[in-house]
Amino acid sequence: MMIGGEEMNEQLSIFDYIQSIQPKEPKSHILSAGDKIGRVVLGECIIATVEKVEGLPDYPFYRTDKCCYTYEEGLQDIQELCRIARENRKNYKTIIPQNLSERLTVEYAPRECDGHVLWAQIGILDNMLFWKEEVTYQFLEPYDSEKKLMKEYEKHKKNMLESFGNKRNYHIVEQEHPMHRLYWSEHGFYADAEYVQHNG
Repeated sequence: MMIGGEEMNEQLSIFDYIQSIQPKEPKSHILSAGDKIGRVVLGECIIATVEKVEGLPDYPFYRTDKCCYTYEEGLQDIQELCRIARENRKNYKTIIPQNLSERLTVEYAPRECDGHVLWAQIGILDNMLFWKEEVTYQFLEPYDSEKKLMKEYEKHKKNMLESFGNKRNYHIVEQEHPMHRLYWSEHGFYADAEYVQHNG
């Protein structure tokens, strides 16, 4: 390739080109491990703890105890995010399940990768089935007959105790595990805010 009468031996990738024409602004207010970071999901402010900062110096992002957060999210004031979430919550039909009947709560052995203890829970609230398996969101599903409700109850109970129990030790917990505020989904049940935001 000839530029200005001189032969260029190196090809410029599209990424190098974009970086060459965009002035790099120094990133300020980089969070550190242990700092809190938040984001608004429907009517919830999801607050996490930063575990690691990656992508420095030009493209920082945060690995947290929940998921990854962007550099821009790290610039937000958590108290303001909580205020926005409370205001947003007025626009949704929500419920916080508690005092489940026929409840079964289990905790699994700590994960080898990070020591995190996963849990599962199932129970009945009026004509609704609450369930959360080992690595799922939380759900509260209404049923128009007790027969259908109990059929689903037994299915999820089997998943909790047999499907995962063969792979990992678990123990039954006497206390009810606190449950999230759940949001009404267009699919006809309540679910975690993150599920409803992404799935309707």
